Amino acid sequence: MDVESRGGGQNNYKGGETMTGEEITTVDWRGRPSNPNHHGGMRAAAFVLGLQGFEIMGIAAVGNNLITYVINEMHFSLSKSANIVTNFIGTVFILALLGGYLSDSYLGCFWTMLIFGFVELSGFILLSVQAHLPQLKPPQCNVGTNDGDPCVEAKGLKALIFFVALYLVALGSGCVKPNMISHGADQFNKDGPKQSKKLSTYFNAAYFAFSVGELVALTVLVWVQTHSGMDVGFGVSAAAMAMGLISLVSGTLVYRNKPPQGSIFTPIAQVMLSMFGFCGCNFKEKASVVLLIHKCFMAAKARSQINHLNAATLLHTDRFRFLDKACIKIQVGTTTTKESLWSLCTVTQVEQVKTLILVVPIFACTIIFNTILAQLQTFSVQQGSAMNTQLTKSFHIPPASLQSMPYIMLIFIVPLYDTFFVPFARKFTGHDSGITPCNESGSAYSSRPFQWYQLP
Repeated sequence: MDVESRGGGQNNYKGGETMTGEEITTVDWRGRPSNPNHHGGMRAAAFVLGLQGFEIMGIAAVGNNLITYVINEMHFSLSKSANIVTNFIGTVFILALLGGYLSDSYLGCFWTMLIFGFVELSGFILLSVQAHLPQLKPPQCNVGTNDGDPCVEAKGLKALIFFVALYLVALGSGCVKPNMISHGADQFNKDGPKQSKKLSTYFNAAYFAFSVGELVALTVLVWVQTHSGMDVGFGVSAAAMAMGLISLVSGTLVYRNKPPQGSIFTPIAQVMLSMFGFCGCNFKEKASVVLLIHKCFMAAKARSQINHLNAATLLHTDRFRFLDKACIKIQVGTTTTKESLWSLCTVTQVEQVKTLILVVPIFACTIIFNTILAQLQTFSVQQGSAMNTQLTKSFHIPPASLQSMPYIMLIFIVPLYDTFFVPFARKFTGHDSGITPCNESGSAYSSRPFQWYQLP
């Protein structure tokens, strides 16, 4: 009985790339291999940053002040209004999974953003039309008082139009969001030391663009909604989204595009089926064989039989060793039959599944935080409506604008972080971004309880 492993191998798919074991190439808008001198870099990423800033500007103005519109214009109760807002925000983030799947499997980042950007734009336009036409809204009334006509909750066609418009925005934004960061990151070659440092700067710039968009939405656009009406405010959100799409399309000629790589679920299913389908081998024997393959791979590299380790190739690690069964073949006798990808996987496929498992704790940490953050976008706005926000005789702060304080701080902190802290920390850690992303996230989330404790 012979024990073998598939250390390389590939899955073919459209675009000339491979899922595992081969170098991932990038192409221009015509599908030709990209030229490093003409495509990619911060110049190309700047167009994506434009989309990110304008998109968050449009949807933040809607989402953060939506509860005011739902209560005052659509006449839903406070509890229903809070559920509508949280369901809308939750749908945006859940649909990010759909956007990532469509991008990786079929459309690519650019086309996913372009198609669903227009879907989001159509939702903004429909919201603006409904807010402008009285026949598409319930009759006006004095909300919160018993004077005048009683408030009638939006029902039937009026409610249908509202929810269709709202979830068109959610569908578009959800599918656009995960691709903005990834498409911007695709403009940099992560293997080059200079490009790697620029990639760290890009991520900080992306967060800066996000903060600027949020700040403009929570100040200027909310002021427009308050003084000129929600119909004008939704129209300005539509205009902001249109500007974002113009920014995205303007960079078409200089983008580095990664073609679709096939379904992200297929390699996961292959690893799981291969692992459970192989039960006749001693695990200790199998694990030692995988370790031997890892050493042989490195020895071959040292002998220059392998020119380089590209971004698509992952070497074997010792974590989650039970998954290593998927890349071990037990051969009885001699056979020339080609092994199926559903019974024998590559080491890279197995390592990709291991990496996905490692992300689960980070994902779980965000759930509680966003549950608490949802209160800031619902009840805090209504609380602000009951407060005296007047600063002078002629100027008062709109309730939704009270949420802008964190973003004002971020606009100053992010440039300082990238300019001073990252180079300083890089001297000690040798890491291109100063400290690792896990360290950044961990320190931020560990400080959250103390921040919320100070709020009362």
